[in-house]
Amino acid sequence: MNEQTALIVAPSESRIPARWIDEADFVIAADGGLANTQAQSVVADLVVGDMDSVDEGQLEQAKSAGAKIERHPVAKDESDLELALIAALERGATRVRIVVRDGGRLDHAFANLTVLASPRWASVEISAVVGSSLVWPVHDRRTLPLQPGDHISLHAIGGIATGITSHGLHYALAGESLDPFVARAIANVVETAEPTIQLESGVLLSISSPLPTRGCSNAQG
Repeated sequence: MNEQTALIVAPSESRIPARWIDEADFVIAADGGLANTQAQSVVADLVVGDMDSVDEGQLEQAKSAGAKIERHPVAKDESDLELALIAALERGATRVRIVVRDGGRLDHAFANLTVLASPRWASVEISAVVGSSLVWPVHDRRTLPLQPGDHISLHAIGGIATGITSHGLHYALAGESLDPFVARAIANVVETAEPTIQLESGVLLSISSPLPTRGCSNAQG
């Protein structure tokens, strides 16, 4: 099967990793994310959302550059990020790289994280830059592009995750379970490059946030 990489840019002031731009087969701007793509001279192939955070000048610029505009009603059941993910899968994406903010409204930030972990996208490899943090959903097994000393936390999403085994972390898990209401697996540290996480059931979000004494990790994946 042909592998296709989609880059989704949601509203954010975060820099889009240069490697993600180079690797992208197509770029989707999720509503106000169009401003970020244009500010960084990244050409969007598709702009999707209710367009409540995009002005007509930005849309005309995107159209002139060849973008398709997919406008949805303001009163809709999906968030703009969900619509962008649906569009990525419809276009055959097998990998999705996402840039999204971590500030602003807490409800939106929380919803974005839970959307990333949805089983709907279990068939694709998702990586996200969320503000200054890096996020990877784990549905089965995942190798993380982290280096010794990097911070890592694991969070069960949507229910208890079972049969979790980690390799390359200071506090190892061996066939164990994580409850979404217990903060047991936060503040771990990578001991060997490219640690792996696997589980038998459930969904995990693995999050690497910058440590104040070390600055932000340079990992991208």
